[in-house]
Amino acid sequence: MLTTLTLRQLKTALEQNKHGTTALFSEGASPERWTQIRNDRRFAEFWEKLEEQAAGLSEHPICPPPFSDFLLFGETGDRATYQTNRTELFSGLHVFGLLAMTDERPEWKKGLENAIWSICNEYTWVLPAHLGLYVNEYPNGIWDQPHAPRETVDLDAAVAGFALAEILHLAGPRLHPWVAQRAKAEIERRIFQVYFHDPTPQNWELKTNNWPAVCASSIGAMAIYLIEDSEKLAGMLWRVINVLRQYLSGFDEQGATPEGPVYWQFGFSHLVYFTELLKERTGGQITLLDEQKFGKIAQFPQFCLLTNGKVVNFSDAPDEARFHTGLMQRLCEYFPSLQLPPDEYRMNVIPVSWLEATRLMLWSPNQQDTEAGPSSEPQERVQERIFTGNQWVISKVLQPDGCIAAFAAKGGYNEEPHNHNDLGHFILHVDGITVLADVGIGVYTKQYFQPEHRYETIHAGSHGHSVPIIDGYRQGFGRQYKSHLLQHEVTEDEVRFELDLTEAYTCPTLKSLTREFLWRRPSVEASQLIITDKSTFRETPSAFQEVFICGVEPQQIEMGRIAIGTVEMHFSPSDWLVEVEAVTAVSHYGVESKYYRLMCNRKSVSASMESQFRFEIKNQGR
Repeated sequence: MLTTLTLRQLKTALEQNKHGTTALFSEGASPERWTQIRNDRRFAEFWEKLEEQAAGLSEHPICPPPFSDFLLFGETGDRATYQTNRTELFSGLHVFGLLAMTDERPEWKKGLENAIWSICNEYTWVLPAHLGLYVNEYPNGIWDQPHAPRETVDLDAAVAGFALAEILHLAGPRLHPWVAQRAKAEIERRIFQVYFHDPTPQNWELKTNNWPAVCASSIGAMAIYLIEDSEKLAGMLWRVINVLRQYLSGFDEQGATPEGPVYWQFGFSHLVYFTELLKERTGGQITLLDEQKFGKIAQFPQFCLLTNGKVVNFSDAPDEARFHTGLMQRLCEYFPSLQLPPDEYRMNVIPVSWLEATRLMLWSPNQQDTEAGPSSEPQERVQERIFTGNQWVISKVLQPDGCIAAFAAKGGYNEEPHNHNDLGHFILHVDGITVLADVGIGVYTKQYFQPEHRYETIHAGSHGHSVPIIDGYRQGFGRQYKSHLLQHEVTEDEVRFELDLTEAYTCPTLKSLTREFLWRRPSVEASQLIITDKSTFRETPSAFQEVFICGVEPQQIEMGRIAIGTVEMHFSPSDWLVEVEAVTAVSHYGVESKYYRLMCNRKSVSASMESQFRFEIKNQGR
């Protein structure tokens, strides 16, 4: 219904619902439901720790971050120092908000009022890293100006406003009226005035990544909670809905997003939170999730699951993910063929976020329902899909020895959301270990989002991916650097996926470069991956290098044969000189990991070359 909904339908549905805001977030408004989750043994440790946090916050209130911390991003590029302190400051809303819903102790009410007052006292709800996002040359031209940039709405401001509006709806009558009035006034000033009273588009309204989903959905939710005039609300939500249409256009027809499963969860979850509120606000007349494309989008993470908690992690993404059980359960109600993720992929720690924590506990199935529910284990030997729009292929196969092997590869273009220069890159995962890997997400600093620095890092540069280096040239950054999907074919025993990578490179003498992936997965033999690169040049290049990023240290068995964990790599020893470089990568989450750049240097180059590498999965002898 999202793509076909009209403004008249929206306005009429809002006006016809006589209950208005009285029936919003029905689970959260139910004292019985809160009592149930407060007594649920699955959440016992969470509530115990929450009370400890509350006691600590009451005894030692968090001080706002100093101005010097606020300036750090502009001066050094550091964003972690300010954001860590700010998260602690805002944690009171989460801690006391949840406790106040389950227990009317005066100290919880006092703590919640103080938390809301502190949030209202903040100079801005926008992170320093997001100040002035609307400036074309951002982040340049922001921090060296005499005047602070105009207010905007970023992810954190939007999410904070959503949580605040929802808590006011649920607990507002119990709070001091001055606190409730001030909170509403701050949402009006910081969010509604900025967004609805200024026709200038927010930077994120032009994008198709997680930002429009999180920001627009949160703003829409705030409006649903706080605006009683149905006609005014219709106009406000109309802008929000058109932004969500923009977000939806970033998914291909098979439901994939180039941001991958972790950012899928962040963006899509907030869209679901909003659509459920809109459904309640219109008395069930408007259900945006009833489109077929949403069903495909909901299934996307299932194909990204590897094993042992690992996921396909192209672009800025961690290689492990835990999925929000409450979100997935709610999606299962719309799309019955969807399965809850296996245990190792379920969020086992309650998030430090009002929105995510409430939906995880209130929307998750009861313990007995979980135990009696449908199995989330794959029922077929092969689970795979080719996402032609984003040029991804993912195939997960049960091997004859009982282990799981998975292969994934990507094309696209080199200006995707959270972009890495990685066209033609691939992952090979066997029995819980990603053998041929993606380094994934780097540390988010100001410099990391400046191309001249970003693509020199092992995380985002093409030299940190399993793609060739052509005559010394890496892949370029920009929309013009792209691949073309030449062919894709799935048969009973194999998957063929071929990309034209010519336009991915800045090499002036390159005439053509193609990469073919042949993933052989017969039922009676172990799978194997064959990669064939064909290149032609206007003149003979001086060098040609194939790079493979290994998550396990390579060990040479003999010339032309290298063991990489449970995979053996085969190639022509007469064509290649091999060297290995160990690299250490630190993620945005502070996790330090070691990878190995396996570099194969062509011994004899010519104007026309073919390179072939075969990766055989060894039998685990189960």
